[in-house]
This record gives sequence, structure tokens and C-alpha cells, in this order.
Amino acid sequence: MIVLESSPPLVVMKGRQASLKGPDADRIHQQGYVGEMEGGVLTISDVEILYLLEQGKIRVSDEGGSERTFEDLLVSLSAEDPDLWLRYLLFSDLRKRGYAVKPGYGPSLEFRVYGRGAAVGKEPAKYLVYGVAEGRSVSLAELAKISSSAKLSKKDLVLAVIDRQGEITYYDTTEVSL
Repeated sequence: MIVLESSPPLVVMKGRQASLKGPDADRIHQQGYVGEMEGGVLTISDVEILYLLEQGKIRVSDEGGSERTFEDLLVSLSAEDPDLWLRYLLFSDLRKRGYAVKPGYGPSLEFRVYGRGAAVGKEPAKYLVYGVAEGRSVSLAELAKISSSAKLSKKDLVLAVIDRQGEITYYDTTEVSL
């Protein structure tokens, strides 16, 4: 029996996100819990697009129909968001460790992270992850604000320090107050 492999679905970038519908959208969403599914349309964020593209799960084109490579897309998206590479490294590392990852609350708390094997959408995320590049200073007031947000949302706060080589060290935190 000959099995023909189909090419990954093509998504079209619109701004910093892309959308996909049909069976490919359902499959991608169910396999990795990426994006937000609403009304049969899967909307995928910039870091999710980069991750899926690197994994060979999707192909990406711009609105003009030109197919984009990972590197090309990373350069163009980073022009608008200088922290994109750090967010991507963090997202990718969490996914490779087996966690389901969703957008967090605002620019400070990058990601909500579900425990391994969690039923995403049926149970709440367990962690809020705050990523910081090695060498960047973070004020105590900022840490207290982030800690308070995590406590109010009943999630554990994890600090992720990304070093200059892209290695990530995770730190569990307790409540920070001033």
C-alpha cells in the first residue's frame, strides 16, 4: 500500500496572527492546543505560528501569496516586537517540555501554562510564566504587581530567566509584596 503524505496546510498572515478553518484547523488545535478556536476558525498568534512552522505543521504566506520561511518571518515580526525571539524561545521550550501553553495576561505575564495532561479549556491553567532576559533589571514593584496578578488568578507564578545562549532556567516563586 502506498501512503501519500500531504503537505502541511497553508496559513495566511494578517498582521501578527493567522487563521485557518476546516479539518486542518481542528487537527492542529486538538494535537497541540495552539490558537483559539471560535466558530470553526482557528486563530494563531505570532509565537504559535513560528513554533508550528519550525515543527513543519504549517506553511505560511503573506497576504500577497508569497510563502515565508521561519527566518524571514522571524525577522519581519521582530521588527515590530523586539522581544519576540525571547517569547518564542520560552514558548518553544515549554512546549518541548510537554506543557500546553496559552497567552497570558498582558505584556508582563506572557503565558498561561497548563499541567502536563491537563484538559485545556476544561480546567484552569496551573501557572503564569513571566519571562525575563538575563541582564535586564526588573523592579520590585513590577515583581509585586506580577505576583499579585498570579495570586488573584489563583495560579503559581514561575519566573523564566533566558540567558544569552537561549537557555532557560525556571524559578518557582512565593508571594512578593512591598
